[in-house]
Amino acid sequence: MKFGLKSYKQQKTINYLKKKQLLFIFNISNLNSKSWIKTEQTYYTNNIKYLKICNTLSKKAFEYSIFKNITVILNGSICLIYYNKTANISLDLKKFIKLNPSMLLVGIKLNRKIYSVHQIANIYTLSYYKNIRFFNNSLKQLLKLSYNKLGQSQSK
Repeated sequence: MKFGLKSYKQQKTINYLKKKQLLFIFNISNLNSKSWIKTEQTYYTNNIKYLKICNTLSKKAFEYSIFKNITVILNGSICLIYYNKTANISLDLKKFIKLNPSMLLVGIKLNRKIYSVHQIANIYTLSYYKNIRFFNNSLKQLLKLSYNKLGQSQSK
């Protein structure tokens, strides 16, 4: 095993991908140093941790993980953002994405799967139980609607 800085950062990135259940993947190629300092300050005040990775290192780290399909999307430096304690998330999803408008959200890693921006467009919270409850209620409404229409068509 190499003991260089690049191999250390690559191994650290792979460990984050394996260990952290909730990761936000942001593209930060259009940030300058002043806006990055402001971003760091907002993350510190909201108790958010991050790992900033350069382009080649991120492609290598994602290439050797189970998320190798995402390497096509990665262009430029990325930032892996996470919470230390996922139970204490005080921000909802929409506010968190708009925390820094100059950073582009690429995806969210949630429980060994990466979801793109289009897949999470209609999710309001990151709570698994709230999303399942919402999905269950919408299925019940759809079933009632189809049952009512079937009953009306048979009565005619």
